Amino acid sequence: MEGYVSLFFTKRGRVTGKNMNQTLEKIYEQLLAEMKEEEDVLGAWDFGSATHGLSDEYSDVDVIFLVKGNAFQRMNEKLPAYMKSVCDEVILCWPETFNNDAITNYGHLIKKGDEFLQFDVFLMNADQLDDFMCRLHYTDLKEENVLFDRTGDVRKLVQAAPKGTLWSSDLKALNETYWFHVNMTIKYLKRQDFFKLNHLMRILMDTHVSVILTGYDRIQWGGTANKLHFVPEEKRRHVMKYGCVEDFEVNRRNLLKEMSWFEEDYGDVCRIKGIPAQAEPAKTVKEIWNKQW
Repeated sequence: MEGYVSLFFTKRGRVTGKNMNQTLEKIYEQLLAEMKEEEDVLGAWDFGSATHGLSDEYSDVDVIFLVKGNAFQRMNEKLPAYMKSVCDEVILCWPETFNNDAITNYGHLIKKGDEFLQFDVFLMNADQLDDFMCRLHYTDLKEENVLFDRTGDVRKLVQAAPKGTLWSSDLKALNETYWFHVNMTIKYLKRQDFFKLNHLMRILMDTHVSVILTGYDRIQWGGTANKLHFVPEEKRRHVMKYGCVEDFEVNRRNLLKEMSWFEEDYGDVCRIKGIPAQAEPAKTVKEIWNKQW
């Protein structure tokens, strides 16, 4: 084919190799070989943990195939047959909620022999690369992540790939959000309303995480679950007690501990950023909160 550019990397050991489940890796290689012969597929690249050398024996596969715009719907319809050809059985196929005409992701639970494995396949429409979700999935794309490139279109994406960013949030707004919702926990602890307390605890955890990442984020890719792995271990542990349990006394004690850690982390991050820490509303809300017990 005219303009053919071969970038099929066989050095998978550097990215997955001995770390990835060997059965899954063989399935991966088989699907890549078949897709490489599919005329509607322009190229492919690794996504997820594999692109950062973080995959292990528990990792699944995340692979993105760049598809001709006029064949995008056709490839979505053909994908089930490809998946069935590389395993013994497709137990289920879960379509991602963001799926649209620009990008789709299908999470597959597959069986091969006695093993049950997860395999995620993305299809990206080459005519809609400016779509927000598409851009997220080729942010920081590097040539070493490319699996094959039949036409040079993937290399163009490498050259045009947007850069990731470090986490940044308004610390004053986060501080106020946190203490407003801490005050709300009082009534739900007293009522022993598990579901509303659980909702608040999730908000408090997300707010606390945003404070930590604003000061300590070191990676320009991934969501909070990825980014938290790269902050100091002490800070990671500071957000591990927000889970709501049936014992409301445990919830109360955990929240007291988290409030203390939040104050510490908020103060540390304000110092890192060189801005004054806001003393209120923490002081007043803690006084209100402590008077209840």
